[in-house]
Amino acid sequence: MMAPLSNEKTFTDSYLRNLTLYVFTAIICGALTGYYFPEIGSQLEKVSHYFFILLEVLIVPVIFIAVTYGVSSIFSIENAFKVVGQMILLFLLVTSVSILLGMGFSLLLKPGANTGIITAAHKELPRHFLISSGNRLPVSNYIILLFVSMVTGIVIGLSRGKKKLLTILDRGRDIFFKLIKYVYIFLPVVIFCNISYGISVYGINTLLPLSKIVATVYLTCLVFIFGVLGLVSYLFKISLWDFLISIKEEIILVIATSSSKTAFPMIFEKMESQGYDRKILRFVIPLGYNFNLPGACIYLSISCIFLVQFYSISLTPKDYFWLFLVISMASKTASGVPGSGFLALMFTLNRFGKIPVTDLALLYSVDRFMNEARSVTNFIGIAVSGAVLSKINQRRQDKIQSV
Repeated sequence: MMAPLSNEKTFTDSYLRNLTLYVFTAIICGALTGYYFPEIGSQLEKVSHYFFILLEVLIVPVIFIAVTYGVSSIFSIENAFKVVGQMILLFLLVTSVSILLGMGFSLLLKPGANTGIITAAHKELPRHFLISSGNRLPVSNYIILLFVSMVTGIVIGLSRGKKKLLTILDRGRDIFFKLIKYVYIFLPVVIFCNISYGISVYGINTLLPLSKIVATVYLTCLVFIFGVLGLVSYLFKISLWDFLISIKEEIILVIATSSSKTAFPMIFEKMESQGYDRKILRFVIPLGYNFNLPGACIYLSISCIFLVQFYSISLTPKDYFWLFLVISMASKTASGVPGSGFLALMFTLNRFGKIPVTDLALLYSVDRFMNEARSVTNFIGIAVSGAVLSKINQRRQDKIQSV
């Protein structure tokens, strides 16, 4: 049986519970500032930009430690290869279903048909997106980090001084956790600047002609979370609603920052305190941040079908299958960093080759509004996968102990 929920107060229980009020206040104040004082809001983008640079510097070591610890610990798990196989199967199932769901809803609701948009009126894409675009799959630093972490974990797992090295990793993780917690004190200010900038530059009216694609993304994400993940959770006797309530502070943090990675450090604390297997979590969750991103899959599939409908392009079943494969590859580059989802979309369109990219700035203008749904769906999908695999492993251990 799973260990009972711990009564130990975690950081998210004590600090983020109070931070939630500040976050909502920052969102409201940011929206008002961006709407009524756009000249001020348009100058605030750099605040969130530098914050995420600082956060990335601190989170990268945490990811390295988590993956290294998880891979090294996998050697001590009964039927380790079976656990890895289950993880790969679950990741493939979750991402494949999310792509098909996104395609299905966009074909049903037709967000790109009869928009009434005059294409000459849209803005140009920012220069850094144009430079980053290309016809090859970008190898992100995060993928390189994962590879180095996995190799290091294998070396530690096979070494004689494994326990000593794991203790050092644990201490290092605790140090970075404390630093990240102090950085999160500035979150309300960053959120205020981010919201204010988005409203002042793109305006609330930007949503009106493209509201259908935004609504399609949100609706599909909700169906995926409560339908697909709800069913998966039910099959493994996990109450999805109770689980979401238990990580509500992390979900609010992801929504407010539009980045699933901001909650990465705390999700370990929260789930470990609830009795989920530490070894499984530290192996599955970091890998999920690159290979299990259902929100990105939904966003990419709906955006592609939107452009297909916008340009009245006719696709064959073979074309849709090829698009499915390209989205599957591209989603692996949307690793929880703000803006990475749009870069993945640019790669998808360039690699697919049958959808023009000349009016891609149309989608960029509402990308910020869709990013919240994309990020929170990624985060919940990763967390649920960790819980499910932990539950499977704990069931197997209980059976072994009962024999």
